[in-house]
Amino acid sequence: MDEWLNWIHRHHDEFDYRYIYFAYLAARVPEPRHGEITMTVNSDGSCLLRAGSHDRGLFLAGDRERVRFVERLERRYCGDRYPSMRAWEAAQHEDFLEEVQWRFGSASR
Repeated sequence: MDEWLNWIHRHHDEFDYRYIYFAYLAARVPEPRHGEITMTVNSDGSCLLRAGSHDRGLFLAGDRERVRFVERLERRYCGDRYPSMRAWEAAQHEDFLEEVQWRFGSASR
């Protein structure tokens, strides 16, 4: 799990937080999904999360592993600092906008 999350951080740079948050949303409800994160759900309950076409993906064997992944995301990214993944994502987005403003002078909101 951590290896896949680290891959996202390396390959998606300043947009990594979006991929992480969408992986969190996808893993909470095991339904097929397309967008930043693609989720393929198999008939046996396993699923594959992929963050782009160059990603090998993260295979989750079933509900237990999917729940473990969601809990891992909450521990790794929220910890004691954020009350929820939504709050974490909002803070990351705010940091992104501040960096854009610093780099380019202004950011559209």
